[in-house]
Amino acid sequence: MATKKQIKLIHVVKGALNLDDDAYRDILATYGASSSKDLTPFKAAKLLADLEHKAEAAGVWKRRGAPGGKGKRPHNIEAGRYGRAAQLAKIEALLTVGGKPWGYADALAQRICKVDKVAWVPDDELYKLITALRKQAVREGWDLSGE
Repeated sequence: MATKKQIKLIHVVKGALNLDDDAYRDILATYGASSSKDLTPFKAAKLLADLEHKAEAAGVWKRRGAPGGKGKRPHNIEAGRYGRAAQLAKIEALLTVGGKPWGYADALAQRICKVDKVAWVPDDELYKLITALRKQAVREGWDLSGE
């Protein structure tokens, strides 16, 4: 289920675009939903990005950055440099070294990224799971010599 924040933003951008209910329902249908509440967090993020792009092109919306103009916090894995497959392979390797099942990574995804499965974590947030697993590896003394 999409988060409340995602649903709220979707409806704000929908209002900026002056979409009537029929046009909005047609857009939702392309995402396999009849209501924004039926969307997964990943699909809601995609829908929001698409609506924002349309609204920016129409000149009725400008996406705001972080407060204070400081932008996003840099992190150790850049989405352009490391693809999703490489990041998932890193998570799998860390789980294997630590003797943890994929269910453990799903629990981390739920706690850290607020989604139920690692598969639903957006590409630009996978680094959070890798960082958490690496910190746990250091704390618990996992053998990371093959890294």
